Amino acid sequence: MERILTILTVIVVLVLFIIPIWAQSSQEPLQEQKKDTYYKSPTKEGWWWYKDYQRPKKEEEAKKEDVKTEQPKQTSTPKPLKEYSYNELLYMHPDEFSKLYDYYLKKAVQRPTEENVYEFYNLQDVARKKALLFSHYAGYVWQKYPELSTERDIPISGPGMSKKRDLIAGELQSYAKKNASEFGYVVFVQPGCGYCDSQLKILKYAEADGIPIKVVDISKNPSMQARFGIEVTPTIIVVDQKTGQYMPISSGVVSLDEIYTRTARAIRLMTGEDDPARYGIYDFQKGTSLDPLEPPPLWKKEKI
Repeated sequence: MERILTILTVIVVLVLFIIPIWAQSSQEPLQEQKKDTYYKSPTKEGWWWYKDYQRPKKEEEAKKEDVKTEQPKQTSTPKPLKEYSYNELLYMHPDEFSKLYDYYLKKAVQRPTEENVYEFYNLQDVARKKALLFSHYAGYVWQKYPELSTERDIPISGPGMSKKRDLIAGELQSYAKKNASEFGYVVFVQPGCGYCDSQLKILKYAEADGIPIKVVDISKNPSMQARFGIEVTPTIIVVDQKTGQYMPISSGVVSLDEIYTRTARAIRLMTGEDDPARYGIYDFQKGTSLDPLEPPPLWKKEKI
């Protein structure tokens, strides 16, 4: 019995102590190998394997970083102002003079010493005289070549301005009367519209000139409102009574002179008599300095 217990004790000792040690020693080379391949494998990378993960930078972010790292450009310092001659400054290219002017202005503002401010105001005087030089030559050229001047087309004297107003009013009124039989006004109104009453009173003078006027109440004629896309009252449109072609004249209250002005321009466009290039001028202004299709004297022989 004692012998059996001794044998069992030996077996237990072997199981608990000797066999695990042997097993561990026998697996050490395999674990060493696994350890090496596990941590050295190129596929096992990233934060969890003690390597910082870097997100790929987008193109925009890379550009921003490049901008941040760029060093500010060094601006060249001009030579002292006294070293320039007056004629050199007077006929200096505007871009170069502008840089020089900006430099001495900032210099005087940054350090407003007597010398810096004195230099800047001397340079400012040159700038003023450069402008005067151009202005004097402009007056000389305009007087020698009056066809380049707008003086005759945009009068500034009282009699000249009065005459211009008469010419405009006469042209518009005669044009409106001449086309009264072919064109007419449609005025869109609605109940409770105080501005509509004011516009209708003005249009009575157009009726006196022989221009037919049709008043449409949009509350009673929704189809007419939809057809012409009327959203505001009063609205005036001019209509070709033969073709049905139309063009808006105004939305809101406008004077009779303005109505006639827009009417003449609209009719000229609808009939093909003029194009939008001459939309803002009158007949008596065609061929003048206000006509965009009239070439200057240098290209007078060319026809657009």
